[in-house]
Amino acid sequence: MTIHKAPQAPAWAPARESSAGNLQGVIGYLPAAHGLTLAQNDIVQMVKIPSGAIVMDCILETGALGASVTCAVGDDLDPNRYISATSHASAAITRRNQTDTVGAPYRYLAENTIDVTLAGANPEDDQAIRLDVFYVCGVDETP
Repeated sequence: MTIHKAPQAPAWAPARESSAGNLQGVIGYLPAAHGLTLAQNDIVQMVKIPSGAIVMDCILETGALGASVTCAVGDDLDPNRYISATSHASAAITRRNQTDTVGAPYRYLAENTIDVTLAGANPEDDQAIRLDVFYVCGVDETP
């Protein structure tokens, strides 16, 4: 297992002071010509999330990653917090499971990253991976 950082991911999430209570969106993007050699069980850190952020939703989009390849979206504490292992053998878009009672909304008490875990088989190396994450900051209670 190797941990990669998406080169197109922002260096830092937007400042929370300027966006208290407003829905924020951040996009992590690993382009098709990323030059990485990806393997089964690799983790790609897609976006940084600031302390205090409450993640509301995630949308994962990939190219055809190859037969038997699955993707999960989560963090270092729960690798499938938002999206459980889902087939991305063909080009696919997956949104957070709306029936999940554990995933979103989830409040981060410290800065973290939201990651994509590749499993099932070695993925194709020339396919793009995009993760859109929506969160709020500066609210007192988890919904």
